Amino acid sequence: MKTAEALGHRARHDRMKPSLIRRTAELAASNRQLQQGVLQRKLMADDFAQRGRHRQKSLEESLARQKRLRQWTHGVLAAQEDERKSISHELHDEIAQTLLGVQVRLLTLKTAAHGKAGNLTKEIASAQRLVVASLQSVNRFARELGAPGKCRRPVANVPPGRIALE
Repeated sequence: MKTAEALGHRARHDRMKPSLIRRTAELAASNRQLQQGVLQRKLMADDFAQRGRHRQKSLEESLARQKRLRQWTHGVLAAQEDERKSISHELHDEIAQTLLGVQVRLLTLKTAAHGKAGNLTKEIASAQRLVVASLQSVNRFARELGAPGKCRRPVANVPPGRIALE
């Protein structure tokens, strides 16, 4: 009986052998595909990590450049503002002196009005010249202060002989 049983096992084994060989080959092919997939996924993960590091580095560099640009821009704007303040003070001082001269001349005219008419016309002409000089200074400084987008028209465009004091 043992031989009959062994022969039955052997016959079943022989019938199953081609199926086992085919199945083993299929499993080996499937394992190779899985190994290739694992390797491919690992390569993709490494590439993704490398790209992430590159993007992070690029972002950090971009932020550093942006910070430097902001600092530079702030410095330029501060320098421009300082220059404008300086010019503004200079304009104020020069015009104040000129207008003070006009005021003194006009006071002289007021006092001289009781005197000679010839002297009065000389003083009026002198006051007119001071006013023209003031306007020219204001126009010059306005041009110097002029920046893109600012008005660059003269404050007044009055020819020297056209000023009349009332």
